[in-house]
Amino acid sequence: MLILPVLTGAQEWNEASSATDDEFYDLAIQSDSSEEGWDWLSGINYSGYLKNETAYRIREPRSITKIRNIVYLNLQTDLGESAAVNFTSWAYYDLAYDIFNYETIAARLERNEGEPLQFIVNLPQEKDSPVADIRELYLDYYASSWDLRLGKQYIIWGVLEGVRVVDEINPMNFRELILLDLLDYRMALWSAKLDYYSPLGDLQFVIIPELQFHKPAPKGSEWQLQEESPGTRYPESWNLYNTEYGARWSFDLFNTEFTLSYFYTWDDFPVLFRTIRVDGTVDPVFNPAYTRISMYGGTAVRQIGDVVFKAEFAYVEDKYFGLSNTADKNGDGFVDTSGVTQRDHIRWGAGIEYVLASWDVANGIAQWVILDYDETIIQDEVDTSLSVFIRREFPQYSMVVQMLYLHLVDLKETYIKPKAIFQITNNFQFAVGADFLEGSTSDFGSSSGLVQGQQFDVNIQRAQFLGNFYDNDRVFVEFKYSF
Repeated sequence: MLILPVLTGAQEWNEASSATDDEFYDLAIQSDSSEEGWDWLSGINYSGYLKNETAYRIREPRSITKIRNIVYLNLQTDLGESAAVNFTSWAYYDLAYDIFNYETIAARLERNEGEPLQFIVNLPQEKDSPVADIRELYLDYYASSWDLRLGKQYIIWGVLEGVRVVDEINPMNFRELILLDLLDYRMALWSAKLDYYSPLGDLQFVIIPELQFHKPAPKGSEWQLQEESPGTRYPESWNLYNTEYGARWSFDLFNTEFTLSYFYTWDDFPVLFRTIRVDGTVDPVFNPAYTRISMYGGTAVRQIGDVVFKAEFAYVEDKYFGLSNTADKNGDGFVDTSGVTQRDHIRWGAGIEYVLASWDVANGIAQWVILDYDETIIQDEVDTSLSVFIRREFPQYSMVVQMLYLHLVDLKETYIKPKAIFQITNNFQFAVGADFLEGSTSDFGSSSGLVQGQQFDVNIQRAQFLGNFYDNDRVFVEFKYSF
């Protein structure tokens, strides 16, 4: 669905270099030292930052929900004239868990007050702290007509800044839903990427032997939407048969930058195969598993004067969609075909970027369209999202202000993120902002005041995304020192 691949970026990713945490989204003024790094041990350049992110939930139960302290480091070195190594890592610790009660931070007791008491008492308490991770580690080799990158890396194929249409290579980390900056949101993969340059355009070939899938928020946290179901079937990683692979051709035509691509991948969300009686007399049995899909894609970018037009299109084969709990066309008393059906679908998106009264403006629209639609499918035949991103620099105040607006039309959900960034010195930056979410909560027959002993209601089936977290509106501040 469109609601799940939505990102919060606003500037294009430059995959030829290692980016900082905020590069895709909102950096106003980058310091010279952060961009160039410092020479260290004769040939190794390094840069990085120290950052504090503090958030306060403004709805009951009000609480500081995050005091995350981050250390981020990037090392780069050349290995002669034709090779280079890049290493990026980070570590963070969240002091909020040490200072405040976990139940208050997560607010799950209040959010789930309609659930059975046993469920509330046994809510998990998984903390997103401490964390240490290698973000990137890859070797670049340069030849006259081709480049090779081997290692843990990000591979970006999309051109739109608000949605993922073609860009489905790296899975996402939902530990704070979609509120994170892009590089905190993506998960790098151990991959091989070969770029070949020719007069007819550039060819890129990608092989990904490591299998990772979207990572849900920590269990019991304020952002938990889903979690791994017991018995989920995972494909074996580092297996030739299960390897993901793809190719992309980039070329210029009629003053427009085009790409055509193919990607044979795994759907990063598990398919919820299930056995359910339509009369609800027996508890459902779930058998989640990951499945493969094929994606044929294309992008286009055209600049006319100061206006930039962007578009993406993808045809996706063999994706599974969930069926209603009352879908029983064969009359056997159970939901048809293990509760899912396989359909091809189309994804497309378009955007326009321009300057209006000193404001940088980016408008976008994206849709999923399920082909050969069946009325028993839970998801709407057409799923639409709209986005607006505005940004303006105020050099006299060393300040940038911006706002992201996202509206999921069919789900009637909205996300608004205003933010102001102040460059105090060349190295020190301060930011303040907020996250506002609006919409309804999901309901699958067991979350509307259901108490112990009540029967599962198959007729209630409403899948939402942002609306599940409308009580989590928050304000935040960020302090960042770059070196």
